[in-house]
Amino acid sequence: MKPTKLFITVFCGMLLFPSLIKAQEEIIITKRQHPKSKDNILIINNKTLNDSTAILLFVENAPERFNAPQTPSFALMSKNNKYLMGIGGYVKGTVSMDFNGVIDNPAYFTTSDIQVNPSAGNDNLLQFNANESTLFYNLISTSDSKNKFGAYINMNFTGNVNTINIEDAYVTYGGFLLGRTSSLFTDASAIPPTIDGEGPNGLTYKTNQVLNYRGHFGKHFSTGIGLEMPSSDFTTSEYQRVSNQFIPDIPSYIQYSWGKGNNNHVRLSSIIRNVNYRNLIEDKNDIKTTYACQLSGLLSYKEKMVFYYQFAYGTGISTYIQDLSGLKLDFLPQIPKNQKDNKGELDYVNSMAYYAGLQYNFNPRTFVSCTFSQVDINVPENYDDTAIYKKAYYLATNFFWYATQNVQLGAEYLYGKKVNQNDEWGQANRIQVMVQYNF
Repeated sequence: MKPTKLFITVFCGMLLFPSLIKAQEEIIITKRQHPKSKDNILIINNKTLNDSTAILLFVENAPERFNAPQTPSFALMSKNNKYLMGIGGYVKGTVSMDFNGVIDNPAYFTTSDIQVNPSAGNDNLLQFNANESTLFYNLISTSDSKNKFGAYINMNFTGNVNTINIEDAYVTYGGFLLGRTSSLFTDASAIPPTIDGEGPNGLTYKTNQVLNYRGHFGKHFSTGIGLEMPSSDFTTSEYQRVSNQFIPDIPSYIQYSWGKGNNNHVRLSSIIRNVNYRNLIEDKNDIKTTYACQLSGLLSYKEKMVFYYQFAYGTGISTYIQDLSGLKLDFLPQIPKNQKDNKGELDYVNSMAYYAGLQYNFNPRTFVSCTFSQVDINVPENYDDTAIYKKAYYLATNFFWYATQNVQLGAEYLYGKKVNQNDEWGQANRIQVMVQYNF
């Protein structure tokens, strides 16, 4: 059976599942609302639950980032009341108009894709998009034990030719997480809200295969450490060759939280990478060790104002920065003045990325936000006058409104500017509107 047909069959089966249960025994549907949440959830089961913590458990097991769905509209309880599975998602449609420079991607406003010398007459572009629509499954244990089991799958349709793209697929046990999700180097809860699916160009974000552990110490401190799949996002010449990567990336962080419900935090993160390549002149493998650190967090004031921030700096981490990922700028081939001095080595590339965002909540259903971000790289001096990326700026200002509990509307203005090492530059502007139905 083809994967698409299999997915449709499984999804339809999940929708029919409550009807199959009803044919065997009576269903009791109870509405539960967590005291600190305005979300409601319908729980389908053969017995009434003993508590109302389902929403909190779903949130704890889901990714923290703004655009990741967490709580479903309904959930199915196992017969023994030990597991609860939520099924949900959202349908997200956007209409955008690019002007005075364009980015040919309706889902992601990636400033590194801005054309420096665009073809005449191509300064405007109308785009429609529904590929960010999302389905998710969130399975949680209702046990009182600290070592709870959970599983989470989140998928959208941003793959090639509108195919399914797995954003998250992992299992949790206690403080351990194994599977595919955003890097531990990412401070997901400090990502500002945007309609743009990519967000700030300086955001350190990478979806990766991970094994990590997170723990809490006292009421305010938490920490985490992980092993993540390495990658080879660097440029080679005829004197180097990309080789297999076999040393995992090692991210870690320590965080201090405070305030009502610990809704403020500051986090210090680091990542160590060991990238392997083949030196063809010396006919041996070389390993480049890189380090990066990051300061991030959020501050809230009387539940009205929220300030998001992040500053990251390091070598060989372009693959972890939104705007640079895929540009092969972790390292560049060394260019000696004389060929006899050529040792076949790679040179380090330093990267700096930051963003600052401010959100104002008019009420629990309506808010506005504005975010500014920048990425800057420092290349070896021999690349100073080339067309290689040098820096880029990103500005997003938006408005979100929950028209009803399930329907969210939004509007956003985006501006981007990219500058190359030879100081040539290009820009793009976008206005877009969004309609999203959550289920």
